Amino acid sequence: MLVSEGISIRNDYGYEIIGRLRDRILLFRDKYDEFEVQAFDSQMRLSWTREIDDLEQRGVQILSVISGKNDFSIIHKVRRRSRVVLRAHKYDPGANLIDSMVIKDYGERIFNPPALDVVRSEDKNCFVVFNSSERNKLELTCIKLDKMQVLWDKTVTMEDDFYDSNMKAMALSNAGEFFVISEKNNRRSKIEEHEYMILGITASGDHLTQVPLPEFLTRDARFTYDNLHQRLVAAGLYSDKNRDRANGVFFLKMDAGGTAAVSYEPFDDKFISVLKRKDVEDDTKGISDAEVKQLILRQDGGVLLVAERHHEIQRGTSAGRGFWREGLRMIVDFYYDDLFVIAIEPDGQTQWKTVLHKKQYSQDDEGTFSSFFLLRNTDRLRFLFNDEIKYENTCSEYIISPLGDFDRNSLINTVGQNMRLRFRDALQISSAECIVPSEFRNKLKLVLLRF
Repeated sequence: MLVSEGISIRNDYGYEIIGRLRDRILLFRDKYDEFEVQAFDSQMRLSWTREIDDLEQRGVQILSVISGKNDFSIIHKVRRRSRVVLRAHKYDPGANLIDSMVIKDYGERIFNPPALDVVRSEDKNCFVVFNSSERNKLELTCIKLDKMQVLWDKTVTMEDDFYDSNMKAMALSNAGEFFVISEKNNRRSKIEEHEYMILGITASGDHLTQVPLPEFLTRDARFTYDNLHQRLVAAGLYSDKNRDRANGVFFLKMDAGGTAAVSYEPFDDKFISVLKRKDVEDDTKGISDAEVKQLILRQDGGVLLVAERHHEIQRGTSAGRGFWREGLRMIVDFYYDDLFVIAIEPDGQTQWKTVLHKKQYSQDDEGTFSSFFLLRNTDRLRFLFNDEIKYENTCSEYIISPLGDFDRNSLINTVGQNMRLRFRDALQISSAECIVPSEFRNKLKLVLLRF
């Protein structure tokens, strides 16, 4: 473990770890009216600091900082009065500007300014910026970073209630094929009409695929694009009756021709017994508070589904307790508990299931130091997390083999080190290295973990 010196972030708007370029690890800092990049050497010592003076100081909002093989790009929008322009600037490892482009000029929109967000592909070379400011429209722009080229720019009309309840996910291939997934009739009374609507958008045209799901209700799901097999895949948790509780896992795959296949499998009593730590026979209640956090693509076409049990509790006068702090702000308790990993084969059958026990509780911190980080080695997976959410604690890891066997190890003791690790915001920079940001009393430290 290597730890950098503390950096004061008291007045920063935000920061983002760019990653390793050449022999330096780069950190981008947004300071409201100025931007800078800091570089750290292999021993996490600060090498240099460079201000990004080619970005305008006022009216700039950073949408994404994307790292490439030998450069990094800053996607940002510039607002002058009522006019919004989307731009991309590309920099070399020394933070020198090497290219820039205007991606799109949204013109003057006084009463409906663009609300922009970014979806990135697996190789981070392709991304889509979408504007969701209008309820029934999506403005989409797809860009290739290596060529600094706009692949396509489209406006798609949606149904009126699309953003309220129907839109579930977006996914992007390395080649620039974009998918918008919506869901209809995900309720018991209309389960026979339950379906996914998958809209595929490319430069050559659009195509809509309807995937019927009359057998179950969906609790939670993740979509991603499998670039190796050139197909859209999804995996998630389904419910028989009550969407608040998961009764099993489902797997969906759709090829380039729009042919989709769905399979599902219920949880067995042994798995639920291990998860709940008590004997369960003929359990029909299922698993509550479970959320799908990640999908890991397998080379054979299957996936690993990683889920976590998470819930929040608000306390205040609405709960009849009368707990108030600093005026009229409610107290929120955050619980991030057990993980479970399910290996799904290409035909949709479950190969193995593993439960990883943990218990994390925090209050009024948005769960910043909770949850986990997944480090992918060549032959195993490492789940890194804080044992407890407090100023001095221990950090642990679960190591999972390709067959689902696991070990739990203690990694770090932060007593007396002035560190609070934000594992959920860590970045993997090689097959055996990751950088974890640590925030303690308005001081940022970068922690390099090498296995």
